[in-house]
Amino acid sequence: MINEEKLLSHIQITLQGGLGLGWHIPGMPNEQDWTKAFGVFAQEQPGLFGALLLFVAIGEGESVGHTGDNWSGLSTKEPGDSGIDYFGLKNKLTPEQQQRYKIVELKNGRAAMIAMASMFAFESIPGSVPLMDLFGAQ
Repeated sequence: MINEEKLLSHIQITLQGGLGLGWHIPGMPNEQDWTKAFGVFAQEQPGLFGALLLFVAIGEGESVGHTGDNWSGLSTKEPGDSGIDYFGLKNKLTPEQQQRYKIVELKNGRAAMIAMASMFAFESIPGSVPLMDLFGAQ
């Protein structure tokens, strides 16, 4: 259970990071090299960077405060279940279907982590991701 919670946390971070690739918000620093964009943002917008960091810290603290320590295996919640199901979709599934979707989501998340790692490798090590070269990525 501990490893599953850590895996799901890494998957969430990877998917959120992947959403930011290629997007530019007007008024924010415009760094062409996405591997340096976070540092540029932190330097040019320190107030906003601090506010975002505080927002994340509060969210993480609330998670630990209400459900127990997820990293030490003392959590009272099921890994990956944040309790948000406004439309009641989970209740419409059989336990077998819920298990299947859980496995599918884990596999999709692992694929996303591999994709993000390949993006970093492509930027850092020329020729390390042959598919990117094949598709003409710059």
